[in-house]
Amino acid sequence: MIGGTGENGVTGRNGHAGAAGRVLAGMVAILAFATESAAQAAPPQTEPTAATLVARAIDLMGGQTLRDVERVRLDMMTQWQRTGYRDVPWTDRPSFEPHVDVRDYTIPAWRNTRDFGVRTITNVVRDSVATTDLGEGPQPLSVAYVDERDELFTYTPDRLLLLLDEASDLASAADTVIGGEQHVLVRATGPIVGPLSVAFHAGTGLPTVLTFQSAHPNDFGLVPFGTMRVDVWYSNWRTFGDISIPTQWDVLRAGAPYKRMTVWSASFDPEFAADSFAVSPHLRTAYLESRGPMHDRAIDSITAIEPGLTQVSGFGFPAGAVEIGGDWVLVEAGHAPLNLDRARRALAAHGVRSFGAALVAAARPGNGGISSLVADGLPVYTSAAAEPFLLANLLGAGVAFEGVTTVRDPTWVELDGGRLRLEPIDLPDLPGSVVAYSPRHQWLYAPDAVTPLDLRIVLDHAETRGWTVTYLGSARGLVAPG
Repeated sequence: MIGGTGENGVTGRNGHAGAAGRVLAGMVAILAFATESAAQAAPPQTEPTAATLVARAIDLMGGQTLRDVERVRLDMMTQWQRTGYRDVPWTDRPSFEPHVDVRDYTIPAWRNTRDFGVRTITNVVRDSVATTDLGEGPQPLSVAYVDERDELFTYTPDRLLLLLDEASDLASAADTVIGGEQHVLVRATGPIVGPLSVAFHAGTGLPTVLTFQSAHPNDFGLVPFGTMRVDVWYSNWRTFGDISIPTQWDVLRAGAPYKRMTVWSASFDPEFAADSFAVSPHLRTAYLESRGPMHDRAIDSITAIEPGLTQVSGFGFPAGAVEIGGDWVLVEAGHAPLNLDRARRALAAHGVRSFGAALVAAARPGNGGISSLVADGLPVYTSAAAEPFLLANLLGAGVAFEGVTTVRDPTWVELDGGRLRLEPIDLPDLPGSVVAYSPRHQWLYAPDAVTPLDLRIVLDHAETRGWTVTYLGSARGLVAPG
């Protein structure tokens, strides 16, 4: 469950829950259906056994026909949602991806053809190998897609019911109430995701939500969260031939919406072309030679903008470092401890060897290196907007939220006689952000500034403070191009 210390498990260093922290705690409270608290538990009554409940759901979804399915084609739309923790609805900024998902469960193989409008990408995962075709022939793909296939095949609703039916440790748990409606909980251990819990609607006998803990150490977007809670909600039931399935799967990760998958049409046991999941021996060898996590990449460059202002260029790495007095402030933490460590070693080779503090304030899920900074005892400064992301990052790494100061009022970071000014600022899509200003370098940094409107607000703020700005950093880097 997402949480740290204090009220609802979420507090900042100052001992009270910040607005962003309360958002995270509120999300957890909404999703924590699996608790066995007296407030959620139903009055004692005779309930079906877990095995009986699962058998009934399988029967409703297709019975033996469902059990015999070996292949499936799903025409789908995935709505990707921006991870966020604001207590304001409709701030997820979705993007939409139509795709055709075909599977052969006997191999097991997954072919996902994704339509991005300007181009089509076909990814194939067969047993332990992943490939992609961008229209120029198949190439090796990250092992993260093998992980995704394994998890997807677990939470696809018809496969989930068969997994429960085969589990040796299937058992009933305390009943619970979701949205005022009675549900029956069952628990089991899955071969991929480990312990899981499924809530079945007491009236229909069909699954409503699946919950489990999962880490994606190979996925660029998910690695910052470490081991996180995953909730998959099922709704909009439809029947295709003799099989009934929910056609809307809402996936939440680390206490926030992640994506909504909508099935437009489904075909069970269709005929596929013989080469639908083909992987040549040459491609298999190439994949095994290049196999590795998405974020395991080299730094593009290290650049000294001027003495005391050093930039790291490369997707997924810290932005760089700024010298304050005789010590340095690291700017951002990198996607994962691997990226942080690689950046620190590269900076050390360029004379940046000692850090007195870190500014980790980008309000997005890309600062998984925070766990190493906190574990090392380095003082960290963040914003109210970024705080819940860091809470989730630290929770997933099993590291306490300690030594982190959330900037809610203007403050100075003082190191060896030098000073860095930090001030909160509200941006159109991210209230509670922060700006940093170094008088020595005339450097202004706004980690969440993305649009021209953001930058105008940031520069207006600097003008009202009388700051001279020679270098401007933003979400694009320590010093933004142009």
